[in-house]
Amino acid sequence: MKGASHALVGTAIGLSTAVYYDMEPAATGLAMLLGSTAALAPDLDTNGRLSNRISLHRKWLWYTLSAVGVLIGIYSLISLQGFFKAGGIIAALTLIIAPRFLIKQRFMVMLTGLAIVGIGWFYTEYWIIYFGLFTTVSSFLPHRGLTHSICGLLLFSYIAHTLENSLSIEGITVVCFLAYLSHLVLDMKALPFNKKGVKWFLPFYSREF
Repeated sequence: MKGASHALVGTAIGLSTAVYYDMEPAATGLAMLLGSTAALAPDLDTNGRLSNRISLHRKWLWYTLSAVGVLIGIYSLISLQGFFKAGGIIAALTLIIAPRFLIKQRFMVMLTGLAIVGIGWFYTEYWIIYFGLFTTVSSFLPHRGLTHSICGLLLFSYIAHTLENSLSIEGITVVCFLAYLSHLVLDMKALPFNKKGVKWFLPFYSREF
């Protein structure tokens, strides 16, 4: 199923849960946002809708490193001599050319996850730290692996529980649990629009459902 469909289902779960818990308007908006986020979270292991939204696109890093490379190249040509000039030119060309082949979107997701961890550490918010770690680890995982399992569901639900305790808004854990679960159910190969399924019991059992 496409990311937009997952997000729509997650948003609906957030709204329904907010109505059930009789949340205030601001909390209802938060529940809908969290539902959409949780419903997309399993796809942090791939170049998916959520990973693209929370991370800078790799092109920005390409452009930044290329600009630095151009500056180094110009400086080397104008100000350096001999071995140092050659080394500067090689370094410049490396910065201009190599990132396009070496830096992928997964790398950007990893950097974003580490940045989120740093923000959580600075503000001493453990749910932010945990979400950053979840994002970082997910960037290394194969698609439809651990994030598409009960293990991923429980880990993300624990992050949501930590957020619920931090904000003292009852129902956040339920929203995130149900929205994340909806993604796994809608990705099952039992449904006619899915060619591949979900390995619910990773890392202990790899059968696809």
